[in-house]
Amino acid sequence: MSQSRRTVEQLNAEIGSDFDKYINDLYANLRATTPIRTGQARKSWQKTGANPLKSGRRETVLKNTVDYADRLDNGYSSQAPKGIVKPAFNRTRKK
Repeated sequence: MSQSRRTVEQLNAEIGSDFDKYINDLYANLRATTPIRTGQARKSWQKTGANPLKSGRRETVLKNTVDYADRLDNGYSSQAPKGIVKPAFNRTRKK
């Protein structure tokens, strides 16, 4: 294997690892930012798909399956008046 090809593979592996860490941090921040009354919304976060850089799949999806997740993200709860996704994204981005 040529040196340049090995370098590209190492770079792709490092980028994939960084992507995994980012997605895991964002997932943790989404859960932490989700308000708690019964705990159902916080428990309902799901991570589906695989790292597209490692698996060749097209996407990794983070979603919340409770029917009131949109309301919470629009600031319905006094525990999260700024919503969930944007604050979690900002927290993740600052790391």
